[in-house]
Amino acid sequence: MKKIFSLMVIFIMAFTTGVQAADNLVITEPWLRVSPKKVAGAFFEIKNNSDQTINVISATAQGSQKVELHTHTLDNGIMRMRKVDSIDIPANGIQSFNPHSYHLMLFRLDEAAFAVGNMVEVELTFDNQTTLKAMFEVKPFGKNMPKTK
Repeated sequence: MKKIFSLMVIFIMAFTTGVQAADNLVITEPWLRVSPKKVAGAFFEIKNNSDQTINVISATAQGSQKVELHTHTLDNGIMRMRKVDSIDIPANGIQSFNPHSYHLMLFRLDEAAFAVGNMVEVELTFDNQTTLKAMFEVKPFGKNMPKTK
């Protein structure tokens, strides 16, 4: 009986801690665009209101079969996109996901779901086992893109 009680306490503590951590994260300005090559880039800002760095470790999106975390790096004078394993959201700070830095890349898209003007649900998973969902508006590719920081 003591083992069952101990397991219940551990489970409740783990669940409660996760909820608190997710409540400390806020996504703002979410949008995405589909390139002519039929892949999408997702952009936003995320604020971490906690006293600890939290890392994005994966993401999923409705209508996309694969989502990767990406950044841009300068390689011999050429900007190149690279997949990364995680992205830090600094304690009491903001991380910008924009077309020239960190961003999400979405592959194998359902074209109807990613029509301009639609809203696509994206879910981020963090290293503390919490998740956070946000709705991203599909913007047209090219001119008049939303401003990013």
